[in-house]
Amino acid sequence: MDAHQVQDIVGNRYHVRRLLGRGGMSTVWLADDATSGELVAIKLLNQEYSDNYEFRQRFQNEAAAARSVNSPNVVKIVTYEEGDIGSHGACYIVMEYIRGESLSQVLQRRRTLPEHLMLDVLEQTAHGLSAIHAANLVHRDIKPGNLLVTPEGTVKITDFGIAKAAEAVPLTRTGMVVGTAQYVSPEQAQGKQVSPATDIYSLGCVAYEMVAGARPFQGDSTVAVAVAHINEAPPALAPTVNPHIRELIGIMLRKDPQRRYADGRELAQAVLRVRAGHRPPQPRGVTPTVHRQSNAANPATTELGAMTRPPMPVSQTQQQPQQQPQRPPQQPTRQRKPAKKRSGCGCGCGSIVLLVLLVLLAGAIAVVYSLSTTGSLPTIPNLEQYIPNQSQQQTTEQNTDPNDGSGSGWSDDNSGNWGNNDGGSYGDNSGENYGGNNDGASDSSTEQDTSETAPDTSEPTQDSGNDNSDDSTGGGLPGIQLPPENGSGNTLGTPDAQ
Repeated sequence: MDAHQVQDIVGNRYHVRRLLGRGGMSTVWLADDATSGELVAIKLLNQEYSDNYEFRQRFQNEAAAARSVNSPNVVKIVTYEEGDIGSHGACYIVMEYIRGESLSQVLQRRRTLPEHLMLDVLEQTAHGLSAIHAANLVHRDIKPGNLLVTPEGTVKITDFGIAKAAEAVPLTRTGMVVGTAQYVSPEQAQGKQVSPATDIYSLGCVAYEMVAGARPFQGDSTVAVAVAHINEAPPALAPTVNPHIRELIGIMLRKDPQRRYADGRELAQAVLRVRAGHRPPQPRGVTPTVHRQSNAANPATTELGAMTRPPMPVSQTQQQPQQQPQRPPQQPTRQRKPAKKRSGCGCGCGSIVLLVLLVLLAGAIAVVYSLSTTGSLPTIPNLEQYIPNQSQQQTTEQNTDPNDGSGSGWSDDNSGNWGNNDGGSYGDNSGENYGGNNDGASDSSTEQDTSETAPDTSEPTQDSGNDNSDDSTGGGLPGIQLPPENGSGNTLGTPDAQ
């Protein structure tokens, strides 16, 4: 369809200039509003959606409700219209024209954003969602392609209403919004009821991508990605990421919607806390998990109480006193009275000494008797036969030296590719294919280690040294200022001059 055909559909009120972008569900055209004299963007739905009566009814209702949303962070819908294309019907919405580009184009060019810019995008989007949720609406399709960034750095949410209307179209139709599976919530993937917390999860996927340079879940097919959203935990963010940011994203990506932030307003307040250098608060009604500290800081205390080393094995001579005599000393010793208190082997040693003395006494008597009868000295009895083998008498203590092993860590170099902006566009799904492409972002993941599969939601004890939070609180929705590129000081949404 060309501009002349679109002009025939919209009539005389709008003067169609040119095509802005093409997606799997619609095409977007730049036009002049003859009534207001302002530029507008006309989103013309593809034929298969315009011909579906249920889709048109849902989309019309959503568009009517969206007109009541008034927020600087939401693209304003001017009107919803229907027309004819030959024998077929046509429906389109007229929106305010936003000069800039989509966040997907920004991430395609820059891959990651500095943490303070990511928090700015996150907070502004949360403000927009707050207005949408206050109108009892759910966007259902938050992703980088639906977040527009103006040259002044204002973030605006677009394209809401289409996702709900698309539920009326059979899933087997071509052009379905399968690309959204990269940011779909677990409850959406399971066909369960959605809520404002659904948008929080999808925005958490966007926040993860802005920091990591890759989406939290990837797969060979849309189904594989959707299943991963349901069952798997995202790869852990790099330890260089501010711990407060890691915890914030972890809360947003919780599988249970009851444990996420309830809506955009609660999320915006949490982002403000993080930007001020504090930990993000837990969602209302959620009890934080207490993580016990290890005994490294206090070796005398452990989680289960103080542990004592088991006693060393006791030798056989200590367990059972020996009754056999030992080799006599070279010189006879006087008999000593047995002590009342004995040490560990006192009982056994005293008995052995007594036996030795008795043997010596018997030997002396025998000598006297022999002298008195024969007048010669007898041979000294061989006492070795009465002494147990010393190797059998003593037992070897077991020396248990446990193998503690060595823990392995991992590091993640999350360097970004800061390319040049080769020109921007309206960005409303511009250059995107909703039929399952990568939504303008790189699929290469820097998160290689998946052994740590849970976002880091532990309670950090101190701030990371990589805290890039700025002094802005987002109250005035400040512009997003990027670091100079090639001497340029342009803002996030500003195309370089060609």
